[in-house]
Amino acid sequence: MRPHPRIATRLLLGYGALALIVLALAWALLVAQRWYEADRRALVEAALPRFSDMLAVSRLGDALAETAGALAAAADAEDRGAALATMAEARRDLTERIRALDGSRLEVETRARLHAALADMTEALDTLDALVERRLALHRSAAALNTRLGVLGDVLPDLERALLRGRAPEQLDAVIDMSELEFPPGPSGTAAANAIRSWARNAQVAVGMMLAASGAGETADLEYLGLRAEESLRRAAAAIRGTDRAAQPVMEAVHAELVAIAEGVDGADSVFRVRRLRLTMDQNTPAVLARGRQASDRLTAAVAQIIADLEQAQAVRGATLERTTLLWQAGVGTLAGAGALVAVAAMLFLWLAVLRRARRLTRAVQAARDDAAVSLPERDLWPDELGVLARAVGALDAERRRLTVARREQASRLAGVFAGVPEGLLLLDADRRIEDANPAAERLFGRTAADLLGRPLRTVLPEEAGDAVAAPLAAALDQPGAARPPVSVTLRAADGSDVRVLFGAVAIPDEAAPGPWLCVTLRPLAPAESGAAAATAAADPDPDPDSDRDPDSDRDPDRKQTPARDPARATDQTPPGDLSHAS
Repeated sequence: MRPHPRIATRLLLGYGALALIVLALAWALLVAQRWYEADRRALVEAALPRFSDMLAVSRLGDALAETAGALAAAADAEDRGAALATMAEARRDLTERIRALDGSRLEVETRARLHAALADMTEALDTLDALVERRLALHRSAAALNTRLGVLGDVLPDLERALLRGRAPEQLDAVIDMSELEFPPGPSGTAAANAIRSWARNAQVAVGMMLAASGAGETADLEYLGLRAEESLRRAAAAIRGTDRAAQPVMEAVHAELVAIAEGVDGADSVFRVRRLRLTMDQNTPAVLARGRQASDRLTAAVAQIIADLEQAQAVRGATLERTTLLWQAGVGTLAGAGALVAVAAMLFLWLAVLRRARRLTRAVQAARDDAAVSLPERDLWPDELGVLARAVGALDAERRRLTVARREQASRLAGVFAGVPEGLLLLDADRRIEDANPAAERLFGRTAADLLGRPLRTVLPEEAGDAVAAPLAAALDQPGAARPPVSVTLRAADGSDVRVLFGAVAIPDEAAPGPWLCVTLRPLAPAESGAAAATAAADPDPDPDSDRDPDSDRDPDRKQTPARDPARATDQTPPGDLSHAS
């Protein structure tokens, strides 16, 4: 199917739309400029903002500062939500009133002061909210850690008695995972029992230090409690090493839980870190509240300055508007002209440098697909992206033609080799059905290749020969690619005479087929060789396949026979049944 030239349509529509957008933008700028001028003239003629509006802005600033104090004192999420709702309503009202003042006659510096004060207050309130949220999160973390410490404090005495008695306490599963641990039978002696008692005592001291740290009011007290807890944990770890090996896994698991609560593991909060952060936030909260009050004072000062500077702002705005009107109009015209030129130039360049070359490249790809000659003009081979792609298409087409010729020549050579081998060759599929036979095999069986194709191998062999070749075929399938010693079998010729041959089989792996192929060789024996083989078969009716191994293989164990090559896989996936007729 030939491609529809949708690229050209998209380019035309896209750049045409771009040109229209540029023109529409220019028209919108002109309209906006005229509206801006009319609006400013109306503001010049308007009266001064009402004094009540200025007082409302000042009161809203004070209200936000007071609400910040309520937010800082929030004890739970409900109190924080109520304070945030009040703050959000006040901030929304304040923002709307300040936005309304932006439309009035204000000087740039006065407006900047007003917005700076509002921004400072917003930043202070956001910082305070973040501190409160973090404080509540730390409170939840501290409660969870205290709960774990309480459970550990309750379990440790029972665990000490259980370790001394050799019976696991019921509450131990609430502290550690006992699914992969085995509770010890009991201490082996007095030293191990004393080590258990020492560990339990130091662990209980560490739990007490951590519980005390969760309520520490000073940083110095927190540091002291941290040192005491660290020392207790270190002594508990030393006591674990003095216990029996059977008790150490359980004690180490409980000790690891204590260390995790005291120091934190993989970024988790610890008792001392949570309390230290809480103390730091308590120290920073007054500073944040002070910032909010200062921002409220600056907002009140900015409102007072608005009243004083409003008349001067009227004159400055009017003069600025008159000077910028011509600049607006000139900018709109320049924008429209530049946009139109860019759009036309882009469409022309894309048509000449991209679209026409892409179409020629598409025709070349279609020709290569249809096995026709590929021809590209020299100008399409410039060293740009499309040129590199065109060169690649030419190189792939040349390689395709070369491979086609090579496959044909290889198929012809392999067909000649397959037909000229003096030994009989059979190709069997995984079900041991004949897929191909060379002329030598036709002469041995007295049948044509067409008559042999699709037949199971046992149907073309005498019954005794079929039983004799079953083992070599099974051994070949068990070890694909490995050559096995041939066996001597007797075939029935077309004239009814017996022909003694050496039967060999090699399995050839094939990922594309359901199973490996079997290459069977049938080498006729001379009368002398046939008699010797018959005598050997009579002496040893069930020979060991390893007994016929080449004696030279013991001298060179690294030498391996090269497996027979499947001619069908070397000829561009030609089916095995067509090898004898390949041209």
